[in-house]
Amino acid sequence: MMEISVKRLAGRLLLAAVLALLIIRYRSEIWGIVTVFALAGAFSVMLVPLCIRLERRGIGPGAAAGLSLLLLIACVVLAFSAFVPYLITHSAELVRRITPTMNGLLGHGSQLLAQFGFHIEATGELTRLLASSMSALTTRLARGGVAFATQAGRLAFSFVLTYYFLCDRQMLVSHLLLLLPLRWRTAFLEAMQGCGNAVMGYLCGVLKTSAFVGGATALGLALLGVRDALLLGLFMGIFELLPYVGPVLASIPILLSTLPQGIYPSALALALVIAVQQVEGNFVSPYFTASSTSIDPLTAVVSVFVLGSLFGLWGILLAVPLVVTARSLLWSLRHAQLQPGR
Repeated sequence: MMEISVKRLAGRLLLAAVLALLIIRYRSEIWGIVTVFALAGAFSVMLVPLCIRLERRGIGPGAAAGLSLLLLIACVVLAFSAFVPYLITHSAELVRRITPTMNGLLGHGSQLLAQFGFHIEATGELTRLLASSMSALTTRLARGGVAFATQAGRLAFSFVLTYYFLCDRQMLVSHLLLLLPLRWRTAFLEAMQGCGNAVMGYLCGVLKTSAFVGGATALGLALLGVRDALLLGLFMGIFELLPYVGPVLASIPILLSTLPQGIYPSALALALVIAVQQVEGNFVSPYFTASSTSIDPLTAVVSVFVLGSLFGLWGILLAVPLVVTARSLLWSLRHAQLQPGR
């Protein structure tokens, strides 16, 4: 018996080692597959409530799934067609306007450092840096046509998977339940429902908060007479999706854009940003985010730092949703274990 147990353990270790080597060898391909299924799952979770409403009105599952998916694609296309051209043109103008300001700041900084014995030639460095960066970006975009086509193909295939996930969602859940032991099935359903509610509640709260921050910032900057107030407010709303670090990054172009007007307008713009963030943190975010989807600030900061260090921008974006999902899953499983007769 002992020899059989050792052989089984050795076989399992060997299988785990082979799987680990395969994952390391084909990590990029595996990551692409995981990304497609993750996008399809996220789209499906977003569209399930709309699908159910359409089906309750007498529309078939296939037609309801198709209409829901077409609505999502239409919203994405409309958003890109409405904002992307504006972003490109006005962002280029914003960069052109703040470049002299940044050159001046670098010049003053070099003069200050020169007083302490550090001599740095900063004149025109930023302009050359931006020019080289734009040249490198253009070259990379030209070479990245195949990569862009690959990403577009993955996105299109995720839409196809979303359609079939929506059509066959009940069958998929039934198959998943058949893979689980009988005593785990109720707990699994409760856990999945809890995770779905938590994630949707968090995403809805974040999007509403981001819309408020962007709109309030754009309105305030427009009242202060700041140029490109809509663009700067849009940046603030988008960067609000990045927990904690996003508002700090988005405030930099606001300050650079107002510095040529003087210290007083810059101070007013900074005060506006701080005021909007205070209102968002104390009133707007608690109102839009339920207590079941909010997490402790320390937990959020640690998760953003750890996952951001490991996975970069994606880690920063997904840190808080992953923590919310994991907490909801643990709560649901614990609740299921505490129920009598299970």
